Amino acid sequence: MRQPLNREAIAAAAREILVREGLHAVSLRRVASVLGVTAPALYAHVIDKRDLLQGIVEQEINGLVQRFEEVQTEDPMQHLQAMCRAYVDYGLQNPDLFRAMFLFRPELTAEPRAGQPALGAKIHTAFVDSVRRAQQHQLIEDGDPELAALTIWTTAHGVVTTLLSGPPLHIELRKRLADTAVNAALTGLRHGALVTTAA
Repeated sequence: MRQPLNREAIAAAAREILVREGLHAVSLRRVASVLGVTAPALYAHVIDKRDLLQGIVEQEINGLVQRFEEVQTEDPMQHLQAMCRAYVDYGLQNPDLFRAMFLFRPELTAEPRAGQPALGAKIHTAFVDSVRRAQQHQLIEDGDPELAALTIWTTAHGVVTTLLSGPPLHIELRKRLADTAVNAALTGLRHGALVTTAA
């Protein structure tokens, strides 16, 4: 029995193609073929290929944010560390998806979809909320939580891009790199390393 045709089913089929064959293989015609429908049938749920890709990104980011929410710790700093680990783990476990979302097509996360905030804003908001909790417990220097959150996210993101594009490293060294980079960023924030300069 054919699965009901909706945005989620279409995004799931497109995701499978992307993971199995790469971003270049994803098209409305190919997705329609996988789902056993005609390409025009998809237009009731997606506008074009860009919207199709955003559907994949939407599911992936929602899943990543859910990983953040499932972190079990009352310590705000440990929570930030665990969020960064979840981000790095996601990127390394899903390299093609990560590249499609943040490297090949960064506009998919940076630009809002009709009537909704940019998808990347969900990740940023999660980091901001966690930073604010750390500031409330005086574990991070009081200051701009948005800038602190971006600093932490940038660190985790940089670890993923380095590990995906750099030389192959032993799994233990990968873990040490991720932990060292994240801990360095958090230590800097703990001691008020964020300095802003006037233009």
